[in-house]
Formats: sequence, C-alpha cells, structure tokens
Amino acid sequence: MTNAQKIPPAFSKGYTLCSPSGRLLPKTVRGTSKAAIAARFPVKKTRDASWAKAQAEGWSVKLVYVRVFIPVFKSTNPKTEEVCDVEDI
Repeated sequence: MTNAQKIPPAFSKGYTLCSPSGRLLPKTVRGTSKAAIAARFPVKKTRDASWAKAQAEGWSVKLVYVRVFIPVFKSTNPKTEEVCDVEDI
C-alpha cells in the first residue's frame, strides 16, 4: 500500500527559469513552465524567438518547491512614551 506524499501547506510546487550558471530566478516562479517563461519574456509576439535564443545560451525551466513564508508583524512597545505634537503626525 503506497500513500502519495502531500506537500506541506507552507510549500508550493511550481516552475522557474534557471540561468546557464545554475542560478534560479525567484521572480519567475509560476504554476506552469509556460507561465514562468512568460514572466521573463512578457512580449507575446517575440516570446518564442526570445526563449529559443535563451535556450541556445543555456537557460532552462526547472521544477521547484518553494517555501512560502507568511509575514508576522509584531508591535513594539517603547519603554518611554514620547509626546507627539499634532505637527509630527
């Protein structure tokens, strides 16, 4: 009996572009490989030609698992209260 492993909720699966040097571009993480390519090459008319040129230079699309960090904002309590004038606000 095999159970398919589920991705923890803090992780997301997607595709991103990888440079010839092996560096992943975090701004291109998308749900599909076509969407990842479109994130880097937004002009639809020249996208295919631009991507073909990039592939010739060594660019590729990689499947990645991204950890999503949910920001937590905490208030700070100053030890001394400062008096603020209306002009300061």
